[in-house]
Amino acid sequence: MIKKNKTTYFIILLCLISTSVFSNSFIRLDSASLANAKMKIENGTASAQTLIAYKKLIKDADKLLTRKNPTVTDKTILPPTGNKHDYLSISRYWWPNPDTKDGLPWVRHDGKTNPETQTDAVDRPRFGAMGRGTWILSLAYYFTEDEIYSEKAISRIETWFINSETLMNPHLEFAQSVPGNPNRRPSGILDGRSITMFLPDALQLLSTSEHWDDNHQTKMNTWLSDYLVWLTESELGIKGSHQKNNHGSWYKFQVASLAYYLGKTDLVKSTIELAQKSLDQMLDEKGRQTHELARSRSFFYSCFNLQALTNIAVIGDKIGIDMWHYKSENKKSLTLAIDYLTPVINGQTWHHNTLKAIDYTGLIPILSIASKNENYEDYKDILTTILKDSEQKKPNQVLFEYWLFL
Repeated sequence: MIKKNKTTYFIILLCLISTSVFSNSFIRLDSASLANAKMKIENGTASAQTLIAYKKLIKDADKLLTRKNPTVTDKTILPPTGNKHDYLSISRYWWPNPDTKDGLPWVRHDGKTNPETQTDAVDRPRFGAMGRGTWILSLAYYFTEDEIYSEKAISRIETWFINSETLMNPHLEFAQSVPGNPNRRPSGILDGRSITMFLPDALQLLSTSEHWDDNHQTKMNTWLSDYLVWLTESELGIKGSHQKNNHGSWYKFQVASLAYYLGKTDLVKSTIELAQKSLDQMLDEKGRQTHELARSRSFFYSCFNLQALTNIAVIGDKIGIDMWHYKSENKKSLTLAIDYLTPVINGQTWHHNTLKAIDYTGLIPILSIASKNENYEDYKDILTTILKDSEQKKPNQVLFEYWLFL
């Protein structure tokens, strides 16, 4: 019989309490870590860094209280349908063609962001602000139990998803458009991570609020279900499922997370199994991500792809699929890919394409996930090193979502 210490019993108790409060499991957050962090903040045993992170969270949430709710109807460039409720963005690495009088069709300069693609004339800046801002307010509500935060978060959700005058239609047919190119692009599905990275967990946190009711839940379930149907059954969505680089990984994360939230276990299982099989196509025998290394920002995109894959592995844990220890027939695995990237922290040269100096903070989301797996606790030391180094270089950048749960 295994002897459990008081800490083990306490963690089990926290899990039981948390799961009794929230109707579903989280996608990215962890119930026990949430409850543990909240308890330490309340009883004064939290670390100095956790308290700094908590104060930064509340400061960010307070700023959002007076900001206008983002809406898809505020864009000034219309999609081909002329309907402002249809989401529209322009692909960031595309520029006016210098060889044509009207600049059309735009041409691609990989890794070089055209600032004209990131303005409020299109939806992408507001889409990202909607997701992350709602998540911040929901976390602030959880930690403070102050309804002022939940009320604002819920009003943002109503604006983007529920109110008929301002809601977004549940598809991404016109995401990452390219001026002069009439074709709809499956790469635009990447924009949808602003939903799945933040909304399912935010909805869980808000479910205990007095401002949240069954009508909210029903309408959000309908919207997310419709979006999942579009992802898996539309012509563009099916094309997106066949992508073999980071776009394919983020597509699978979206499908797996929405299916999990909506209780579609068979779809979750099949999607995670596809993600496992994709490792053979994405990696070489050394763990190098061949599609991402072809990019001009190869380290960034290698991290970006692994962020999606490690998030998928977390969902796998929830339904009994161990993606962490999965190895393909050619011995390719998540850890092989992670371990190819981490040596840059100790000064190892990156021998691949890069437009700028390597920014290894891209490893933070990956290691924060991987370090929670009991077999990869060594990653926590690397994560702490990166966090401290990052915040020494940028003292105003408090990465609360990572410090808060260490």
